[in-house]
Amino acid sequence: MKQVDAYTQTQPARLSFEPVRSAEALRALHANVWKSEKARDRRHQVELVRTLATQLLRDHGWAFFHFDGDRPWSERSSSENVAKFSQLIEAKVYTLIVEQFSTRATRAATPVAQQEVEAQARQRMNRLKRIVPFYSIEAWLFQNTRVAIRLCERHYGGRDADQFQRWEQERHTLDEVRKPKEQVCLGAKHNSALASEAFPARDVHAAGCSFASVVDKLCQDEELRKALQQTYDFPVTSV
Repeated sequence: MKQVDAYTQTQPARLSFEPVRSAEALRALHANVWKSEKARDRRHQVELVRTLATQLLRDHGWAFFHFDGDRPWSERSSSENVAKFSQLIEAKVYTLIVEQFSTRATRAATPVAQQEVEAQARQRMNRLKRIVPFYSIEAWLFQNTRVAIRLCERHYGGRDADQFQRWEQERHTLDEVRKPKEQVCLGAKHNSALASEAFPARDVHAAGCSFASVVDKLCQDEELRKALQQTYDFPVTSV
């Protein structure tokens, strides 16, 4: 959010980050169950779609959904996960939101055209944000090279310190690494530390590729920018 608007205040009283609380919906987020074709996973997927639609229908509700691209950045157009998310999640969430707005329209004193209902639904769907690293989340986390080197030296005798240094010099190359967590000693064991300790977001954005793509799309969302302005400690100044 700081990359979208540097003045954003992220204290809980101003910007609330809420985890998924439904156990059924949460199950759909584990091991890509959201895209499973198994009958046993259907109820989890249904609850996930319902949870997302409910969040988007809130007056100030947004939903950020992470999944890995499972492709190098240069092959992103072939990502199965991107295609399935559009088909299995976004399309179904949109249908639920249209149904809700249609129900409200029938109860309204003034008739609301179906075209307007669909426009309202599309506006709410724009609040569902894809957070998609390529190849995987480690392509972003390993960008925190200084922390990664420290962890590598502390726990693994500095075995892959040189590799992290190379990535720091050519940050864009990390998005082309297949299965990055299998390429270095850290694996996925230190992701929390890599995400929370002084992440070099500006440098990663400057490198382009998948992180920059996500940030730039968020920056283009006028409604999101206006929402973030509501967290300011001071009045917005026009210049």
